[in-house]
Amino acid sequence: MPESTFRRAVALGVVLALLLIALPARALGDTVTFADLADVTIDADVHRVQELRRDGRNFSSQARQNWQLAIGADNTIDQTVNTTFRGPQGTRKAAPLSARFTLEETRTVLSRGGGQGAWTFADGTLTFVRTFPSGAYRAHFEFARGETGLTCKLNEAFAREGNKYIELESPFGGQVTILNSKQESSDCKVSKAP
Repeated sequence: MPESTFRRAVALGVVLALLLIALPARALGDTVTFADLADVTIDADVHRVQELRRDGRNFSSQARQNWQLAIGADNTIDQTVNTTFRGPQGTRKAAPLSARFTLEETRTVLSRGGGQGAWTFADGTLTFVRTFPSGAYRAHFEFARGETGLTCKLNEAFAREGNKYIELESPFGGQVTILNSKQESSDCKVSKAP
């Protein structure tokens, strides 16, 4: 075999090897679409610390919230949220909140004093937004492709309405005002629905 043919064969082999290496790396970096989430379940935990006001008294509280989401191929999202609070009255678990949403459709939410809620999806992120009697809440579930499948991260925040504090119905009755809330940690897992 002439030397120039040998060099071209080696160069072609190197290029093919680089392409084979690059293809999985590119696939790992591809943006996740909502179609990729069809028939998956998401189990996420978030821990936050809060400064609250109730009946004219300010106090600190810690909240642990567990989100369980089931994404349907028909653009439905079944959610169940379980929350445990630790504060001056000890540790208390709120009743679970369950609902079915359709992606991109706003619906009335009756819990916590009422409001509107909706799920949206853009740029690999599934976002839940809901309003309260005053203020709102947002949870971002950011998805990426990992070596063993989809991964996710959960980030949440409360938003004031102008200079008003967030006001809502306590899961234990009565009105509560959120003066400050900060996410401490979160954990998020994606799996195929059974």
